Amino acid sequence: MSFRKASLAVIVCISLLGGCKPQEQNANGNASTLHHIRASHEISCGYLVYSPYIRLDPNTGKLSGIFYDIMEQIGRNADLRIRWAEEVGFQNIMPGLDAGRFDVFCGGLWPNASRALAASFSQPAFYSTIQAWVRSDDNRFHTLDDLRTAKARLSVVDGAMEDSIARADFSELERVSLPDTAQFSQNFENVVTKKADVIFAEPSMAAEFLQKNPGTVRSLGIDKPLRIFGNALVVKKGDYETKEFLDYAMQEIVYSGQMDRILKKYEPVRDAFPRVSTPYRHSNN
Repeated sequence: MSFRKASLAVIVCISLLGGCKPQEQNANGNASTLHHIRASHEISCGYLVYSPYIRLDPNTGKLSGIFYDIMEQIGRNADLRIRWAEEVGFQNIMPGLDAGRFDVFCGGLWPNASRALAASFSQPAFYSTIQAWVRSDDNRFHTLDDLRTAKARLSVVDGAMEDSIARADFSELERVSLPDTAQFSQNFENVVTKKADVIFAEPSMAAEFLQKNPGTVRSLGIDKPLRIFGNALVVKKGDYETKEFLDYAMQEIVYSGQMDRILKKYEPVRDAFPRVSTPYRHSNN
């Protein structure tokens, strides 16, 4: 190409494309999610109603909950708007991210190997432990082996982690399945009304249910939890730019003490949500 033609090409590029400044792109050559967030000054959130992580007031439509407060705090810290774009079920989280219907799944999700094949996860906000819960007056079950021997009925929400635990470790149990949009508390209702015998749930969820329904369920009392999970934000698989931003945003909330204040606001009982440890312990010395 001659110098004159090259110069003309540059002039056309400048006039038509505003200077031909390279756009931030992902590995596929598309504008990255983080570029979109920075350009719009907004994070669009997918969410799942799962108390106390996300709560929805049926009368006003107003959202609240742990992850609602976490995301709103991230918005304030980073000077970004938070737009609660779409309510989804467990099985629609990854497809929604892949389709670009929202930037981040902001409702909190437990990572495991199969989910990590489909999405990328932030650092955890806090931890959850999973235990087995049965009716308080049901004396048939005292160990996990009792559940297996009796082929107990386990209430699960389709696509939820409890469903994955059941398929992996408790194939002997009969699954009482609820749709992926069902409220998790319906699992407790199934046990109390004898439609099921057992559920796998966090102590915080059980404590919240027992506040309204005292004496109805009890923990199986096993030595260690069935699972321990970190509660994380979720982005499209391989979206490491957005993940890095969320990692540092989460770290800021944990290290500043903002996370502890948020968790205390929603804890049904003290220390219901195991905290993320800080990298050092302050000493008065």
